[in-house]
Amino acid sequence: MNPQEDVSLAVHTTFHIGGPARFFIEAHTEKDIEEAILFSHTHHLPLYPLGAGSNVLVPDSGVDGVVLRIALDDIAFEKDGDDTLLIAGAGASWDAVVDAVGVHGLFGIENLAGIPGTLGGAAVQNIGAYGAELSSVFEYADIIDAVTDEHKRITRAEAAFAYRTSFFKKNRTSIITRVALRFAPGTAPNLSYADLAKKKDSGEPLATPVEIANVIRAIRAQKFPHGGEEGTAGSFFKNPVLTRESTNALGERFPELPVFPQADGTAKISLAWLLDHALSLKGYAIGHVRLYEKQPLVVVANAGATAQEVNAFANDIAERVFQLTEITLEREVESFGEISFS
Repeated sequence: MNPQEDVSLAVHTTFHIGGPARFFIEAHTEKDIEEAILFSHTHHLPLYPLGAGSNVLVPDSGVDGVVLRIALDDIAFEKDGDDTLLIAGAGASWDAVVDAVGVHGLFGIENLAGIPGTLGGAAVQNIGAYGAELSSVFEYADIIDAVTDEHKRITRAEAAFAYRTSFFKKNRTSIITRVALRFAPGTAPNLSYADLAKKKDSGEPLATPVEIANVIRAIRAQKFPHGGEEGTAGSFFKNPVLTRESTNALGERFPELPVFPQADGTAKISLAWLLDHALSLKGYAIGHVRLYEKQPLVVVANAGATAQEVNAFANDIAERVFQLTEITLEREVESFGEISFS
């Protein structure tokens, strides 16, 4: 463990925004994590775990605490009866995990290809896209409790997965060290999502998980900014989940609004459609910040943007949606450094 002082967090996030961390520690082993926890206790400072920084907005003033970047990135496979378990460090790149599973010919997470972040972050967020969610293959996660130093294993039943949330997101003292995913033989690929169905109809090869993952990445590349000096954290807001009554009322006002019924009787609606078709906000910009021209759920920050600008811009978008629909938006992107434990 090698604590560094006053390390810029902008270079450690996909938004490329944010001030310095008072202390920054990179953990390559569980022992590093244990020593970082002790370091934070000794210095009476809050501890903030960080993965790839792909879903966070760091304050311009920085973080007065210990930022712990989880860098355990080993990936291994083992058999469990007819099933295959992937067991990997929480800091492993999510896309590297997708590729490793695909090379083994296993279906289950290929539709989640191209999502930036780490395996641990994927579990925290219960990432989902193109008809798939991480929770469908999650087996367990090993954690260290930053308050008690206790090592625990959280099973799928205990993980309390829901739309873009989990036990890990609600229990910030739990630092994920390792995650296991289960893949069963005979799992069929999910090609029902509209973009994938179009690719299949056009003759695009979609017979293997590797082929599907590559097509998904190509689709995502058309909808999300990449490279250059622009920063983004992907989809900034969650799609609203409404009661049946609220969904029906909104559907009467906007008959073409995409609606996705949920098992509990609620329905998820397309916020991107509302932003684009009902509010005409695709490409809407204030200063250095805008909604992406190809996907209005995505907030893009140009070079020179500040966290304060992004926050004010997001509040403006949320207020416009509320004025139109009385829907209170929830952010998918988190304000890093505001929720802590010591």
